[in-house]
Amino acid sequence: MAERALTPRARLVIALALAFGIAAVKGVTVLPVVALLAGGLALALGQARAVLWRLRGASLIALGGMLVLPLISGKTLFVQFGPVALRWEGLEAALLIAVRRLSIVALTLALLAPLSVFQLVGALRGLGVPRLMADMAFLTLRYVDEVTAELRRARLARKLRGGRAGWQTLPEHAALLATGVIRAQARSERLWAAMRLRGYGSGLAMPVAPLHARDWLAMSGAVSAALVIIWLDRIL
Repeated sequence: MAERALTPRARLVIALALAFGIAAVKGVTVLPVVALLAGGLALALGQARAVLWRLRGASLIALGGMLVLPLISGKTLFVQFGPVALRWEGLEAALLIAVRRLSIVALTLALLAPLSVFQLVGALRGLGVPRLMADMAFLTLRYVDEVTAELRRARLARKLRGGRAGWQTLPEHAALLATGVIRAQARSERLWAAMRLRGYGSGLAMPVAPLHARDWLAMSGAVSAALVIIWLDRIL
């Protein structure tokens, strides 16, 4: 399959190159190109449905910006509904922020979501990231997973015991969150102790997978696409 053709290191380089290129866009003229690039990449990697599902939170944040910025930013009146006035500069800023954010999140999910934590950390080490930073990223991801799993088990146990639903149970959910964080912290400490007992820090490192011709071609294409986006943004 296409998503298995690239090594994790190449995927990370492609995601970084395209993200920097999209983040450098300053005008709304190139936004359709940016959106098409992100959508086309998700389709090409077979991750379109998963990306759309995971974009729900980012889409809500972008929608909030689209609703607020035209009301409070800018001077040029775009349209007015009674006392509500929408301004063109605010609308442009909202579109720019929303499309850039959603495109970066979409391409990052399409490229990196299929990777395991070990593959992602190995890719970071392969790019020359200091070992301590890569290991901190690994432990952080493991800690987030532990917290999520602990909260899921606590909610299930509470539901099986006939727990109530609604805003009245907010203190109970806060207590569950605190308990889950504490338990996950204890598990993380046991994980760290187990890593030390198994020889962590002895200087041995996992071998990095070599880059193939398709990886170099894909990375070159990503860098070229990022440069073309920046160039189009400057001339249009």
